[in-house]
Amino acid sequence: MSSTLSIYRGDSASFDIKVTLGGSAVNLNDYLAFWTVKGRLIDPDSKAVIRKNSDTAPDINTGIGGITVTDAAAGALTVTLYHNDTRNLLEGCYFYGVNIINRADPALVYTLLEGTFVVSLDVGIRITGDPTLS
Repeated sequence: MSSTLSIYRGDSASFDIKVTLGGSAVNLNDYLAFWTVKGRLIDPDSKAVIRKNSDTAPDINTGIGGITVTDAAAGALTVTLYHNDTRNLLEGCYFYGVNIINRADPALVYTLLEGTFVVSLDVGIRITGDPTLS
C-alpha cells in the first residue's frame, strides 16, 4: 500500500495508521514498529532524516520514540512528529516506510506501508514570541 503524506517544514504532525499483514490486523504486542523517512530509497537507515519507533515513548525534547500503539490487537498506531523532527528538512519529496519486527524472532521483518513524504517550505518558523514586537 502506498500513500502520500504532506507537511510544512518545522511543523508538528501526527499520522494514524492501521497495519495489516495478509489482510488481517497485526497484533502490535508481538512487534516493534518503525517509521522511517529517507531522501532516497537506496539510503541506509543510518542516513534516514527521521526515524521513529514504538519501543520508547515519544519525547518532544529528544525526538526518540514517536510511535504510540493505540490499539495493539487492531494494529493501530500513531506516529508523532515534533518541530525538532522537521525543522531542518529541505523542501522536496522524501520516502517513508512502516516496518515491523517480530519481538520473539527478529528475522521476521515486514514492510507494511510505504509512500512519499512531501515537505513544503513555510513562510516562517516561530517557536517563541514574535521578535518584531520587541
